[in-house]
Amino acid sequence: MPTNVKHRSDFTETLAIHAALRAAMKQRLFAADDRVRKSAQKLVAALEGERTIYGRQLKMLALMHKGATIDTMRRRLRCSRRTIFRYLNHLENAGLSLSLEGQVYHVTGSLVKHLLK
Repeated sequence: MPTNVKHRSDFTETLAIHAALRAAMKQRLFAADDRVRKSAQKLVAALEGERTIYGRQLKMLALMHKGATIDTMRRRLRCSRRTIFRYLNHLENAGLSLSLEGQVYHVTGSLVKHLLK
């Protein structure tokens, strides 16, 4: 996997790559070339995994979709409070609507529902 994709924290750019790959796989655009199809599947799995910033942000979105505190997200993602706040900033900068009710963070919108499919 290219290092710059695995370690970048620009949620919007990585989301575009992820969405394009998922759409191409769904439409079976890679069906003719088995090597390309397997590479695309491997890249999507890596992006969605917890070893990437984007993968952890996706997990964080899933937690916030149900409602999650900073401490819950910190424990589930196994990272620091500072990292959680950095990820929250990335998501807000990407245009996602985050809300805080008491100590519980929520995220809403059609984009979130699409990401969590």
